[in-house]
Amino acid sequence: MVPDDGQGAAMPAGAGQRAFAPLLSVEGLTTVFDTPSGPLRAVDGVDLAIGRGEVLAVVGESGCGKTVLALSILGLVSPPGRIVSGRAVFGGQDLLALPEGKRRTIRGSRASMIFQEPMTSLNPVLSIGDQVAEPVRVHRRASRREALAAAGAMLDRVGLSGAGRRLRAYPHELSGGQRQRVMIAMALILSPELLIADEPTTALDVTVQRQILDLMLGLARDTGTAIALVTHNLGVVAETAENVAVMYSGRLVEYGAVADFLREPAHPYGQGLLASLPRLSDRGRRLTPIPGTVPSLADLPTGCHFHPRCPRAFAPCARDIPPLFDLPDGRRVRCWLYG
Repeated sequence: MVPDDGQGAAMPAGAGQRAFAPLLSVEGLTTVFDTPSGPLRAVDGVDLAIGRGEVLAVVGESGCGKTVLALSILGLVSPPGRIVSGRAVFGGQDLLALPEGKRRTIRGSRASMIFQEPMTSLNPVLSIGDQVAEPVRVHRRASRREALAAAGAMLDRVGLSGAGRRLRAYPHELSGGQRQRVMIAMALILSPELLIADEPTTALDVTVQRQILDLMLGLARDTGTAIALVTHNLGVVAETAENVAVMYSGRLVEYGAVADFLREPAHPYGQGLLASLPRLSDRGRRLTPIPGTVPSLADLPTGCHFHPRCPRAFAPCARDIPPLFDLPDGRRVRCWLYG
């Protein structure tokens, strides 16, 4: 492991990976949702770090806690959800300990998020131009004309044709892919230091997807923006990210260099994810699915949450929660096979 500057968690640097100056350190982050049957842990003691200029992919099946983790980092979890422990140290400040007013000055300017569902994130009664221009007006104190000019230029950059006309449009007048590009433009318009992108290219065709990914990667390369890319698409992970954090049922189960993970996943869950992917070289071969389903947060297994689906489970897996073990290549793995 490569140590940080003393302000947060250590950062992985596998073979051939460059070390990154830490910008965000997440330490012991735990988020629960209060229900009639008791609190459900959607994020359970997550530790990770993102460096300046780094792209960190956060992967896992639907329901594993990726989106809740992203929202928790920026303090965007609302009741019945609540953060019960942990820190998110960004630029030397714990975002979760700041008053909401101070957090709001950071969100949208120094730290931005691309939300997964644009139709529920955009305001239906405000024009696209006013919504994309809002960060410029609020955080840069620009005039409406200056902000709209910046908004039009940003819409052009994300590939929304006829940007001048789109500025006057409303969300319901755009397609799903166009609304997604609007959300991306809003998040990128101030070139934030930290960008959390929650499935940013899900509704886009492959050509526009490539364009958006190139735009985000250029931001990381040219301005040192740190990007947390929440996705289930391992092809996108392979093309864009340096490091990867694999989540399962709210816990981090593998964390390290993407190249090491794709070459030989250490955790049985990661092995199952890669084995279930189709490959051109394996034409005619049946895919190997992961047996079973992701457990409900209301009925989690004891010990390792993955053990009921794991082909390599043995006695300790059902009894005890494994810690994160350090591997020689710099990865961290939550599995008793490495104990």
